[in-house]
Amino acid sequence: MFTRALQGGTVINREAFIKSSLVTTKIFLNSAGFLRIVNDATPMAKHSKNRQVEDVEASDPLDNTRIHPEDYELARKMATDALELDEEDIHDEHPSHVVLTIIRDEDNERKLNELNLDDFAVSLFETNQDKKRYTLFDIRREILKPFGDLRKSYRLPASWDVLTMLTGETPRTLRTGLIVSVLVIRALKRSDKGGGGAVAVRLNSGIEGIIEKGYLADTLDVEIEELFPKGRTIPAVVFHVEMVPETDSFWVRLSARQSDVAQGDSQYRRVRPDEYWDHSQHERDTDVQKRKKRAEANQTRRVIKHPNFHNFNSAQAEAYLDKQQRGDVVIRPSSKGQDHLAVTWKVDDKLYQHIGTATSWAFGSHC
Repeated sequence: MFTRALQGGTVINREAFIKSSLVTTKIFLNSAGFLRIVNDATPMAKHSKNRQVEDVEASDPLDNTRIHPEDYELARKMATDALELDEEDIHDEHPSHVVLTIIRDEDNERKLNELNLDDFAVSLFETNQDKKRYTLFDIRREILKPFGDLRKSYRLPASWDVLTMLTGETPRTLRTGLIVSVLVIRALKRSDKGGGGAVAVRLNSGIEGIIEKGYLADTLDVEIEELFPKGRTIPAVVFHVEMVPETDSFWVRLSARQSDVAQGDSQYRRVRPDEYWDHSQHERDTDVQKRKKRAEANQTRRVIKHPNFHNFNSAQAEAYLDKQQRGDVVIRPSSKGQDHLAVTWKVDDKLYQHIGTATSWAFGSHC
């Protein structure tokens, strides 16, 4: 906040930076929104009908906002509309008097929110091609709370917030009953935390876990090191997440018993169905695809001993003949049935003729 000019005297408004040559025009235009002038002691001067001299010595409430001077008229227009005033009502007042009035109005938030800023933005664009929609909403916010702190109130992160920041895990990815892949790190000794037959593991996110003795297997007939060698990846079920915020300690308790893993976790991995999905059409399409696959599987491939015969369709025949000489032909099965054949003849480059024939006419009884 500037209260004194470098050359001595008081800075009443932002215009003084230019009038007193404190900064250049370019610097002023780039920094005007950050030059905050708070001077409630100096009243705003009224305009005189007999003179056109600007009120250089008058304070302006808009100088106490982040609104740029080039948008002052928009702010004044917004305040005038919110207060439902006419230009005649504020003719003799300072141009920003309406802004100070709306700032001090106890019901200013409701009055400003009733303005249709979207229509205002459209009108500005149609008139002057000015794209000011985002600016209009910023102006309204500044009028309601000049130089207000846009940051949300700080709150201490909860235990899950810290865990998510460190590992990326969330209550959804570590919910009880979810099956995850874990890497065996080592077998814990009795002196270790959770020792006496437990196994230390690590999840893909880096958080460590513990599989205690009773949750290693349904029946443990061999040594733990043999069943869970170091470096082996195994599936395990999450059943509790341990958190100690005081020491920033987090670990997961899991179960590797086959009876627990076999139950599955499909109930936790359900995807929310799309309410706009056409289930009936999906079933019809699926049925068509199944019948098409069955028809293809049941279709008997023709076995004909002829050098020009290939089990091609028309497109495959053309692709095959594309690299052959003019006049070459491909004899292939016909879509008309088992008693028909088709001939694809390469007439010229990229020019083919497809001829349908009856089996008995084309090859007699040797097919």
